[in-house]
Amino acid sequence: MAAILVDYENVSASDGLKGVEYLNENDTLIVFYSQCCEKIRAEYIDMIEKSQCEFKVYKLVHTGKNALDFYIAVECGFLGAHGENQISIISKDKGFSAVTDFLRLKSETEEITVHTAPNIESALLSSNTLQDAERKKEIKEKTKSLNIGAEQARIKEHRAFAEKIKKVFEGTEYEKNTADILRFIEKYDVKSLKLLYTGSLRAFGREDGRGIYQMLKSVV
Repeated sequence: MAAILVDYENVSASDGLKGVEYLNENDTLIVFYSQCCEKIRAEYIDMIEKSQCEFKVYKLVHTGKNALDFYIAVECGFLGAHGENQISIISKDKGFSAVTDFLRLKSETEEITVHTAPNIESALLSSNTLQDAERKKEIKEKTKSLNIGAEQARIKEHRAFAEKIKKVFEGTEYEKNTADILRFIEKYDVKSLKLLYTGSLRAFGREDGRGIYQMLKSVV
């Protein structure tokens, strides 16, 4: 994903920044806003900072009908002239299709792709670049629909197993390692005693790994 331009006046009230947590240092996020929408949720700022994306904002100087739309359209031209060919506009305004139409009229800009989306998450899912393949996979995995009953049963089973592990190590020299042991079991999804043994040695060292394995093998 090259550049994401947010029509914040248009989408600030409809969670247009949904998906901002998936941005990274290769992305550019540009927010266009006016005095009527100067507030942003703290969690979004935190996610933007953690993403390390290039972050810019432009505040409307003079109010007027569709004024921010003109700002965004001009920025699309500026970005295209400087080599960006993947641009997403976060807005519910259908008028931005005219930007794409114009770029396709000129042979020197026909390779530039500009599309609109209601939020950042949707924009990222629409990306067709090879660089975004892993990100799209991550988003789809986190946003897929799950069966409520099955998930409740899974969570219940997981908690019961965690309690079982805690009781096994309670009062032992490894009690302080219980959280790490649970993460180890979840991460490696051990399916045999051999994998449990070798995995324990790698995760906890030869001496502690052997001790932990001896206590785990009867419950895993």
